[in-house]
Amino acid sequence: MSLKTKSISLGLMLLLGTALGAPLATAQDKIVVLDLQAAVLSTDAAQQQLQTLDQNEDYVELRSRYENLTAELEAFQEDAQKNSMTWSDEKKQEKQQEAQQLRQQYERTVQTLQGERQRVMQAVMQQMGDKTQRVVAQLIEAEEIDLVLNSQGAIHAAPDYDITEKVTELLNKAN
Repeated sequence: MSLKTKSISLGLMLLLGTALGAPLATAQDKIVVLDLQAAVLSTDAAQQQLQTLDQNEDYVELRSRYENLTAELEAFQEDAQKNSMTWSDEKKQEKQQEAQQLRQQYERTVQTLQGERQRVMQAVMQQMGDKTQRVVAQLIEAEEIDLVLNSQGAIHAAPDYDITEKVTELLNKAN
């Protein structure tokens, strides 16, 4: 982009910002980014709940089933690569049905594992919602922050602008 084009673009942005009444960020404005979910799920309380899930007998059984199905699928695939040329049409059809059943079991198991983990994560987010809002509001006031952006919506932010770890630390202290 040429210097002239950049100047025109900047001029148009300034004109539109002024015309629409949108305040432009100035050098003294304090802008930060925050990954709220990461901040909450990194807390000691959240980690403890996720660890409890990981140790739950049913969840352990599901993980074991997932690992077994993964191994079965890999072995099935290796067998098919080595021997499929020698299989009759009937055996190929049999093996395809067997593979489809294995994949369906695998997908159901993965969905169940992910669903359980998601359920715990949502419960943690909900349990800590009010406390998180208070902590973020206190941090905004204490550090005179003018704008908090969702870090996932930012294309780039230097680490100094990210307050995710600070929020996690404050949430841990608040527990």
